[in-house]
Amino acid sequence: MFSDSSVESESCLTREVLSYHLETLTSQKQEATFEAFAHRMCEKFVAPNLRPQTGPTGGGDGKTDAETYPVAEEIALRWFVPGSPKTGERFAFAFSAKKDWRAKVKSDVKSIASTSRDYDHIYFVTNQFVPAKDSASVQDDFKKQDRISVTILDRTWLLDRVFDHHSLNIAVEELGVGNGTERQTKKVGPRDYERQQELNELERAIQDGTKYQGQPHALAEDTLRAAILARGLQRLAHEVNALFDRAVRIARDRKLEIHELAATYDWAWTSYFWFEDHVRTNELYAEIERLALTSEESTDLERLNNILPLLRMSVASNNLSKEDAKLDERTKVLMDALERLSFMTSRPNNALHAKALLLMTRMTARLAADRSDSLVDIWKEFTVVIRDAEGLGTFPFLSIANALGEIGEHVPESTEFDTLYEAVTDTLAGRSGEGEAATKNVQRAYQKLHKGLTHEAIRWFGRAAHLLIKEEYEDELINALIGSSFAYQETGLLWAARNFALAALSGQLQALRRSGSISDVNPAVIRRYFYSELKLGRLPQIFTAHELELIVRNARARTDGDHKKIAEVEMDHAGMIGALLLRTPSQEFAAICRLPDALERLGISFARAALLYPMGYEDVLRTEGYIPAEETPEGVTSFFNDWYAQGAKAGLPDKPDYALCERVFLKSRVLGCEITLETANNLTSTGIAEAILGALEALLATSLNHRMLPLLDRLTIRVYPAEMPGVVPKLEFVDEGGEPVGLVTHPKLLVFKDREEVLTFPNWLRDSVLSIMLKFAMPAEHEAWGKVVFEDESAFARSLTFSNIPVMLGNLFGEKCALSINDWIESDDRSYPPKKPAAWIPPEEPSDAKTLGESLRGEGDPPEGFFDTERLRHSDIKVVSPIDVVKWDAARWDAALFMFSPGDVQHYPPVLGLAYKNREPARSIFEGLIKRFGQDDVENALRIAIVRGISAKSPLAYAVIVGPNMDKISLRPGKFFASASRIQTMSPSSPKNLDGFLESFQLHKRYLLVPAHLPTRESTPEPMLDLALGKHNLTVREAWEIDENDPDGMVLDLDDPPFIPPDQPNAPVMRALEQRRRIRMRGQS
Repeated sequence: MFSDSSVESESCLTREVLSYHLETLTSQKQEATFEAFAHRMCEKFVAPNLRPQTGPTGGGDGKTDAETYPVAEEIALRWFVPGSPKTGERFAFAFSAKKDWRAKVKSDVKSIASTSRDYDHIYFVTNQFVPAKDSASVQDDFKKQDRISVTILDRTWLLDRVFDHHSLNIAVEELGVGNGTERQTKKVGPRDYERQQELNELERAIQDGTKYQGQPHALAEDTLRAAILARGLQRLAHEVNALFDRAVRIARDRKLEIHELAATYDWAWTSYFWFEDHVRTNELYAEIERLALTSEESTDLERLNNILPLLRMSVASNNLSKEDAKLDERTKVLMDALERLSFMTSRPNNALHAKALLLMTRMTARLAADRSDSLVDIWKEFTVVIRDAEGLGTFPFLSIANALGEIGEHVPESTEFDTLYEAVTDTLAGRSGEGEAATKNVQRAYQKLHKGLTHEAIRWFGRAAHLLIKEEYEDELINALIGSSFAYQETGLLWAARNFALAALSGQLQALRRSGSISDVNPAVIRRYFYSELKLGRLPQIFTAHELELIVRNARARTDGDHKKIAEVEMDHAGMIGALLLRTPSQEFAAICRLPDALERLGISFARAALLYPMGYEDVLRTEGYIPAEETPEGVTSFFNDWYAQGAKAGLPDKPDYALCERVFLKSRVLGCEITLETANNLTSTGIAEAILGALEALLATSLNHRMLPLLDRLTIRVYPAEMPGVVPKLEFVDEGGEPVGLVTHPKLLVFKDREEVLTFPNWLRDSVLSIMLKFAMPAEHEAWGKVVFEDESAFARSLTFSNIPVMLGNLFGEKCALSINDWIESDDRSYPPKKPAAWIPPEEPSDAKTLGESLRGEGDPPEGFFDTERLRHSDIKVVSPIDVVKWDAARWDAALFMFSPGDVQHYPPVLGLAYKNREPARSIFEGLIKRFGQDDVENALRIAIVRGISAKSPLAYAVIVGPNMDKISLRPGKFFASASRIQTMSPSSPKNLDGFLESFQLHKRYLLVPAHLPTRESTPEPMLDLALGKHNLTVREAWEIDENDPDGMVLDLDDPPFIPPDQPNAPVMRALEQRRRIRMRGQS
């Protein structure tokens, strides 16, 4: 915040001056001065444990000028002076300022040697220059003649140590030389260095007229940043004020009110705390008031709340008059504005923050009026606010705690204030603990994600994300949301992936609204949102994400590298969008014939080719240069074939959704069930539909690890607005043509007035998602499933916390959300009617798919790990069943009956009746079958099988199977299916009825499948011929023919095995029975 540079004083003493001063020490009778200087130099560079001798000049009574003293080994180990004495060694020192150094060294060494103290080494320090040759000769003589180790340190050594080893201060302090030559030098701190570099770069860019074209937000941000950097560098007041003035003028000129408010506020803060300019602070408060007073954001009014106390202090210190500060008037105006926001409870965080600011303003006003004894009611109200704010993630607890900490110094002691303080700190402690634990959970979730354990990653992210909804963990929350989006996408749950990406983007844009700084929006977050929409194939939303990312990247761009990245993003987007456009069915070209020009306007002109070429406009592409003149038609076709294949590799949907109609269809596959949301194409309806799908996917994301019983293979839910009271949507299920259909009605606009109304949507969504789930799937062990999913995994938290999609969309896009491709087309865009015949036909994608029947007839048990649920995607599973389990359970199928003409009279085809105990559910079952297959099932999609000989005990017993025809359903490698079939076992006393029916079927080659009402076995069945379903195929087989992995193996009973003819000793059914025994044993272990 403030400068970290420092000003230091530095002597200007030169080497020549010091050398001369040392030369003259003897003539100036300054031997003692030299001795002190030499002592400190030896203490620093030779022996830290140096002890001076006291007494007469020249060594005193001890014969030495200094000597070392013994030290503990532990201390000696810490020395870093090269050559310093070891523990127990003794050094002697002699200091001389005499001109005849040779005579002096001999006399000093002789005198020291006479003490018989057994010195290990003697140092002689002189102020004279001693030639290296002479020094070496004298030292050698002492070694040879007297066996004494002597080192001579002369003036050269002293000068080197002073100037080359940072010891100038010793020379100045001990010799007194250089005093008065000091100069002040500024030592630039590391932060200031970075600030200066950044400021230089910013000013070069700001002064460059070619920069910031079409980037007003970036220019406003950079001019404010330059002013803040100059402030931190402690530039002069007139320079800093000029820079702030420039930032304000640029924001105002470009009508960027958020930026103008931010710049004005920072300028006022700077004027007070950096320059103590009370008058300017007062003037700027008026500007902040003009910009913030009508805002509906509590953070804008917080700026006024922060500056107003400064004006009070200016008045109290007589730097500003009360009249000029207008304290009473401004306080009332601010309190009125805060009170207005505090009643807007549809935004509970914002409202409670405003209430807290209001109480702060009242408190400072009372303190200023010397009414500190009347604060008890404020502390009580504040405590209520804090408790009401518990659970509100973005409420600014930390800043309020800091403010109360400062206030505590100035307010009277009271139990009420202590209670308030405890409430705040207790809440902060809980939030901090939750936040830190959640951050660790996110770290673990990413580890799981990188290992491909996507379901585990979802569990860890799910435990964390809702606990990070805290102002102080904003970045960590975004990280968790983005990770969740990737995890759901990898699990094949594209709506949950998109909704979590949308939540991350919403959080970033809320930060932008608060700060006005585009740097608070990370383009990578928008990129995640773009790719989540790309996977869904909805072009209006894809274009919105693309446009938003380019706006943000352009606004943030400063360097050539940034602009290069923008070009790369544009090309990448164009390539992916083009790959999606190439999957457009030719019959839709006429409806989008003016779209190519819109693509150019969006900055993805390359993607135009993906429409113009298949529409027959290769000539336009060649003219515009998209196709080189030398490229052959075959080469062009090859290029577009490769581009088309890129879409399949990227996992793009089979075709794009242009949302051209008043209703749109959103689809998902959860636990194998195809969920279709048919919705009106408006912001509220689509938002509710997206919320339903995303919450449903998030709730059931990890349930593939549990045994889930499929009840339906497809479910449709319609979402449409209606005239209705309140704000809570309504879900009900009706039966349409024998199929359950969900109907969601809702008010045209979801406008929430208070916190309670805001919570009604996730509460309704929770109940609705559970109701929808129970229509198509049922946990086999619902208690165990509920404990794991709801308690251990916090599934409701992960599925509902970020589920209010209508509110998110409204906050992000308001009324300007483009929901149809027509919203991107302008009236003067050129039309490109598709030419006939089609100029290019997409190549057929290679398929190694098999029918389910072929896949099921493998030999032996599946390999280990074949069905790894932890890595399984929901999109890889498909429920294949015409059986509505709930209705079949309600109808209670109890028997099969046959109707056929007797003898040779065969005017009508035979009838196979499925007799149910309950009439209405039976009728509904067949209404659904007819709706699905038509009156005549010519494709044999519904398989009817009769298996004879199912019991050795009852040779005439047979079973009737009703289920899907596996041979009509394709299945690609790596995909899995689940199905539901129904079996009815009959044990007749005679084969007459069955044989007669089969003979009639052979004659007619068709039969009618009808429901019949049979309340009891003793009742007369009532066939419902008005619901007859025409059938042309019937599978009739013997039970002994069933092999392992055969779907008809469901008729086998290990306790009552089938009849096996004597001539079939190795009947296939023996392998099937053995396989069932192994499965039973695994289930029991």
